[in-house]
Amino acid sequence: MHPKMQIEKGFSKLWYISRFDLLMGMSKQEMQNVAAMTRMTSHRRGDLIYLPGDPSNSIYFLKEGRMKITGLGEDGHEVLLEIIGPGEIFGEASAIQETPRTTTAEALEDALLCEMDRKDFEGLLSMHPEMSLRVLKHVGFRLKKVEAQLLSLICKDVPTRVREALVGLVDNGSASSPTTPVKIRLTQQDVANLVGASRQETSRALKDLEYSGVLELKYRSIIVTAPDRLRSGPILRAH
Repeated sequence: MHPKMQIEKGFSKLWYISRFDLLMGMSKQEMQNVAAMTRMTSHRRGDLIYLPGDPSNSIYFLKEGRMKITGLGEDGHEVLLEIIGPGEIFGEASAIQETPRTTTAEALEDALLCEMDRKDFEGLLSMHPEMSLRVLKHVGFRLKKVEAQLLSLICKDVPTRVREALVGLVDNGSASSPTTPVKIRLTQQDVANLVGASRQETSRALKDLEYSGVLELKYRSIIVTAPDRLRSGPILRAH
């Protein structure tokens, strides 16, 4: 049995829905109405949720797992735009604009999604104006992240961009303390796509970090063993 199916049996759809910040302040009955509008789907790592050109008919609430949102650069290379974590929504921008998808959403690990039709989402926003404000803030926050990535690409070298990207991924994780090791389920190519660098440059930067003792490079993942040192410690160069 798929592990996410077991999770779905252990926790009700309503339980998951109630844990999304976007739906804060709703009564139990309103939450039940939202739950009735959605359908839960399980996905394996590597599953594609949508592709560029697909119709934008749905909004997605991520309950478990992580998603990566990617686009294609002018040279045809994949650009990693964002990592989506539990409790976040995605796919809302194209759906609200009623335009085809321009990005790809792919499961980085086994994931559990709650999918809502675009028209139901629009109706929900009209009934709860405070939600519209939260969605605007959410979109604004994402734009600020993109601006920060562009500035980093222009002004900072690859080792700095790699370290700061890893710090951001660690801070978005669920570690109980600043020193708790964190597993980041990204390949070295994913990190390269995230920071806008070549695979070779990114690999050198990651090996320097490994040599410094702040992380370990594993198959299709990176374990940050010393998050506090990653944030502030000097980086030793591997020979």
